[in-house]
Formats: sequence, C-alpha cells, structure tokens
Amino acid sequence: MPANSAFSLAIFGDCQGTDNPFTSLRPTYFVFNNLLDSINSRLPLATIILGDMVISGRAYHYYRFRRQLDRLKTPVYPIPGNHDLKYHGQAIFTKLFGSAYYSFSVGANTFIFLDNAAGSIDPTQMAWLETQLKNNPGNRLYVFIHQPLFDPRPGQSYAMSDQAQAQKLAELFTRAAVTAVFTSHLHGYYTAVQGQVSYFITGGGGSTLTSPQDYYHYLLLHIERGKFNVEIVKIPSRPSGTLLWRWACLASIWCLLLWLTFSLVR
Repeated sequence: MPANSAFSLAIFGDCQGTDNPFTSLRPTYFVFNNLLDSINSRLPLATIILGDMVISGRAYHYYRFRRQLDRLKTPVYPIPGNHDLKYHGQAIFTKLFGSAYYSFSVGANTFIFLDNAAGSIDPTQMAWLETQLKNNPGNRLYVFIHQPLFDPRPGQSYAMSDQAQAQKLAELFTRAAVTAVFTSHLHGYYTAVQGQVSYFITGGGGSTLTSPQDYYHYLLLHIERGKFNVEIVKIPSRPSGTLLWRWACLASIWCLLLWLTFSLVR
C-alpha cells in the first residue's frame, strides 16, 4: 500500500462477547453482535481487539467467541486481556490466534501489539519492543495494549499493576515519538496526552460499563497522509432488527417442536 493511501482500522476492547442471552442479564451478547454488524457495514482495512474477548479463558468460551467472530468481514488482530488468561486461557489464545505480541506495517505506519494482560510485560517481550522502536525506519508508530499505563480519571488507579514498568513504557513511547497508544480494560471511552503521545482507552465493546456516563462503542482509526483522527461509533445494547428476526425464527421453531411433542404425547 502506498505511504499516502487512506485507510481505517476498527478498534474495540472488553466485548466479552460469549455471554449467553438466555443466562445473562447483561446486554453483552447483543452489543457484540450489533458491533460486528456495524463494523461490517463500514468495512475497515482490519479489526483490532484490545483484549477481554471472553468472560473467562475456558475453552468453550473461546470457541463460541471464535464462531461469533467468523461473521466479521475483515482480518482480525487481537491481543489478550486479563479475563482471557483465566483457566489457563493463554494456551487457547495462542492456539486460536498465534503470538500475543507482534507488529505489522501498512505504508509508512507501523502497528505494535503488546501483551500486558497479567499487569506487566516479561523481559523477552520488553527486549523485543525496544528493538522494534530502535529499528523503526521512520514510520509513524501506533501501539495497542490491554491495560492502560495510567488511569486518566482523577483519583483513580485502574491501570497496569507494575507501575514502575508502566512509567518505563511511557518514557519509551515518548522517546520513540509514538503517535498514539490504544488500550481498553476500563469499560468506557477516555483520552489523555502524555509526553506528546495521544492515549485512548476504548473498553465499550459489551461488558458492564464503568459508569452511567459511559456508553458502548468502538473506534475507527482513520489514517491519511501522515495524519490520523479517531471516530467514535456508538453501539445500541438492544437487539438489532437482524437479531430480532433470528430470535423470532428460533422461537417459532421451538414453539412448533413443543406443539408437535405434546400432540404426539396425547
């Protein structure tokens, strides 16, 4: 892709999209399906998932999520979150999606994906990151990571547990002139600027929202001619028309089966 070509990336986190609508009081299932439909309608170049894809790392949660994700019409680039690690979920994540940290470039833009789902980054990954930043050929850098380095809310501290390492990462990003860092973990939308680096928190993919002021959403990162802007796309928590039609069909079939069963018994 030429360096000046325009493209967009969809970004969301904390969808926990495998909730069963029959056993959960949360709107997670419907939010996540509405989110997928919305992304499909916009057709970005790729979709980035910032972790907490499942409510726990159990195999059946992962495989049900993978089936739901098959509806998406774009390539998917995920990183794990803390929920995804439960019940030895790291091994299942690796089996389904590959490495938990990696990078790729599009034109003059490099996208770096990190794994801090456990609250810190191990030495091997840190060395890899430092090499990536050192060897950057002048591309604009975008970083994706689950837990934020700091909590932008006054008096709050829901961020990386290893705050010494978080500070080191922030210094690395400043020295490398990283353009923007995208995180989730907090179930809402927050922004901040630190060391001339733009930080975005987008955790409105379906899990219970952090506060009444928060809303379900995903982001579209638009990149063109060395500049970027972020569009917030809000997502309804009620079933869409498509989902209502599916559930109506299932309910009709279920009622028909019950009627046939009782007719045969009589």
